Amino acid sequence: MKPSLCAIAIFCLLSVAPFGQHEKSKPKPLDVPVYFIKAEQFDHMREDEKLTYTAGLLDGFYASAMFGANEEAVAHLNSCTKQMAIEQISAIIAKHVKDLPEEWHLPLSVAAYNALNDACPRQHTR
Repeated sequence: MKPSLCAIAIFCLLSVAPFGQHEKSKPKPLDVPVYFIKAEQFDHMREDEKLTYTAGLLDGFYASAMFGANEEAVAHLNSCTKQMAIEQISAIIAKHVKDLPEEWHLPLSVAAYNALNDACPRQHTR
């Protein structure tokens, strides 16, 4: 590897490393996240828009552990959805939103999270 590429790679690693660290002693407040799209709008999107939104949302969910999200929850979501096509995940979200008009005022990301939690129940061990 050229010295300049090596220096760039080291710089990138050092600048990203602090983002993965978080204090475990402080509970994180749970607020409604900033959002751009309400759940009710998902039904009005074209199919390609739904798939693009779903792919971006899943990328964000999977990457969220880097920013302090519960790693166990992220791993559970990944294990549940890794065999699913993006069309299936999008259909799960669409069905959830259509069936629950009481969530239409919520951010679409929250409704999608709820949909995936319903579709991917955790196994409780004794």
